[in-house]
Amino acid sequence: MTQFAIIGTHQRICPVAMREQLAISPADTQAALADLRAHAGEGFIISTCNRVEIGGLVADGQDASAALIAFLTERHHIPAEQLTAHLYAYSGPAAVRHLFRLAAGLDSMVLGEEQIQTQLKGALADAQAAGTAGQATTRLLQHALAVGKRVRTETGIARQHLSVVSVALDIAREQLGDLARRRVLLLGAGRTAELALKHLRGAHAEVTIVNRTAERARALADAYGASALPYGQLEPALAAADVAICCTAAPGYVVDASMVARASAGRAAGLLLLDLAVPRDIEPLAAQVPGVRLWDVDSLQVICEANRGAREAEVAHAERLVDGEIARFEEWWGTQHVVPTIRALRERAEHIRAAELERTLAKLAHLSPQEQAAIGALSAAIVNKLLHQPISALKDPHSGGQLAALVQELFQLGT
Repeated sequence: MTQFAIIGTHQRICPVAMREQLAISPADTQAALADLRAHAGEGFIISTCNRVEIGGLVADGQDASAALIAFLTERHHIPAEQLTAHLYAYSGPAAVRHLFRLAAGLDSMVLGEEQIQTQLKGALADAQAAGTAGQATTRLLQHALAVGKRVRTETGIARQHLSVVSVALDIAREQLGDLARRRVLLLGAGRTAELALKHLRGAHAEVTIVNRTAERARALADAYGASALPYGQLEPALAAADVAICCTAAPGYVVDASMVARASAGRAAGLLLLDLAVPRDIEPLAAQVPGVRLWDVDSLQVICEANRGAREAEVAHAERLVDGEIARFEEWWGTQHVVPTIRALRERAEHIRAAELERTLAKLAHLSPQEQAAIGALSAAIVNKLLHQPISALKDPHSGGQLAALVQELFQLGT
């Protein structure tokens, strides 16, 4: 028998410097999933600006967390003792609970944020493409997505701030006032950048997109009424901006402190930098440049926690919904180890029924095809009724395992 296990970390327990080392970029995900096969029968990976999650299906009795930690240590060449201080580990029902709460937005930096739904869908698609999502993992992730949808539909936890992007833009409005006619530099052209553009739509800001892939920048600019500049124009664009939102997938700093210093020289107004990337896009020393205000994903956490505290009643409602969905999933999961026994029992019964039916009908050649079919249907109905109660008992998550062993012995099923 196998069990689900998850190890991970997020912004509340792991500094951004360590998360940068653990991050797995979209370009590296397929290779990482292939490596995960050596440690788990099935598995998936979620890597965002706020968290890294490694999920796997491992054998009962195996140290699930050790197997997945070994994957991270081998993948990132970080000693296990350095990792464990920043990781949480769950197995069995606790792993299911963690994933369902994550899908519901209950474990997110921004309570109820919706981006995690997209990230979970991406994790499932990636795992399916890599061949690491079998029936169990697919069922788990699909159920988690359904839980997330239900919680957002039936509770109010997703009202107001729905993403780190919206919180960051709220900061921009607080510090700059109305964003109308403000010059916004958007560095990057991925999902976070597009979400920022959606939030900026209607704000009448002057948005300029800079990205290493010029075609992607132009496509986004055309779709959202923005402007696009070549990547080589990053520094002049920064110098002209009132606020820069940085959200690339680059492995290191894209904007260093010296660039920020040059872009700020001679400015009459300050420069607001919102770094939403992990690994970070902006060198932290840029915060020391006079007139510059720098926020990264970790510095946004205080605001997000205040939003969480204001909606504790909705959180309690969401937790109850999650509990009910966990029970449903565990009921399904508890029956999976007896499925081979049920299948073998049905096959044995059908083999006997078919043989006896053939023998009987051979002696009743005078019967019409309709009469023969009626006898066949009668025999099938008798078998189904006889098997109904035993199969229902086998599906009991508490006693099914013991009964399966007895059924295999009694009927010599050899599963």
